[in-house]
Amino acid sequence: MKLRTLAFAASAAALSVSLSACNSGKSESVKVDSNAADDVKMAYMLGSQFGAQTYTVETEQLEFKMDEAEFYAALEDGFKMVTDTAFKIKHPDSVMASIAQSMNTRARSIMMAKMPQFKQDSTDTVTVKAPKKPGPMPSEMIKDASYLLGVQFGAQFASIKQQSGAEMNLEAYKQGVRDARARAADTTIQLKLLPDTLQAVSQRLRDKIMEERKALMEKQKAEEEAVKKAIEPLKGDTLADGTQAKLNFAVKATGISVSAENLQAYAGKPLFVFYFSTTCGHCRHATPEVKEIASQFKEIKSIAIASGGNSKRDVRSYIDEFKLDEAGIDVFFDESREFGELYSDGYVPKVYVVKADGSLMTFKNFEAQKDSIKAELGKLK
Repeated sequence: MKLRTLAFAASAAALSVSLSACNSGKSESVKVDSNAADDVKMAYMLGSQFGAQTYTVETEQLEFKMDEAEFYAALEDGFKMVTDTAFKIKHPDSVMASIAQSMNTRARSIMMAKMPQFKQDSTDTVTVKAPKKPGPMPSEMIKDASYLLGVQFGAQFASIKQQSGAEMNLEAYKQGVRDARARAADTTIQLKLLPDTLQAVSQRLRDKIMEERKALMEKQKAEEEAVKKAIEPLKGDTLADGTQAKLNFAVKATGISVSAENLQAYAGKPLFVFYFSTTCGHCRHATPEVKEIASQFKEIKSIAIASGGNSKRDVRSYIDEFKLDEAGIDVFFDESREFGELYSDGYVPKVYVVKADGSLMTFKNFEAQKDSIKAELGKLK
């Protein structure tokens, strides 16, 4: 899933801190003080930032009273959503998007109601009335808003954790959120780490993220070289446009809806192949029509392969969203990136019609070539 972020939610990249410190009076399951491990301090520092941001969204932008239980449970859900590819949050993407839209609409209405109303000039006698603020949130909307914010801030923490490579403590993060929200409501409450400590921890986290990015770039370069080396034995004759003339069924592909590590099970059979990305708008638009074609040519096996830039969780969500399993389409993930390196040019969606002998026809413009695709599939019946 690609969770849409509310327009008023602050960026997770903002790591500067300008808060004072002391005790919120809340219970905690991890000890946070000047002697705590750096990973604990980093998590608490992030929590203190996001807690302050959450309070601003709650009290100024949405004007509602947070459902505490729903929010903190959602923090954990958002964290798991990023760190556990098999985990599913309480609501599907479509519901979360609807909640986000409702919250954005409410925030805009509140902002407009707060804006000063000006006369056009000194002769203007018309009294301009400010737009009316929306009323109090109903209880169900409060739960939805609390859950959405919790998921967002939990996911942002998990994302920064992954970017930094630090084993940051989720409970310390939650404690930081609690303490910062409490301090925002009552400035006599202080955080558990001094401002100078928070600033120093913030800088160390920045440095770790930069180091991880450098290491990641080096790793990606090494992986690209490894993929190029791995596909050399899989290459065959090429067509005039430089594309592979045949599909090598030994190419690696991680089965998501089926158990497989390559496409060997389809060797010797005609195939209809859809290569896509879960985040590609054109792919999403094409998918229902791909399903229709697969249904029209049931005697020809249809498979879909998600490009290497996706994740297993996103691919599983895509299967559920478009009900690809119900359409009889076997779904794979180009985790090794071998398929994309051999048969794609980096652009999606692409459709391939494969004859029983492996002969490959590549269609780069699905919308314009639908009739040609159907015609070629018709020849394989």
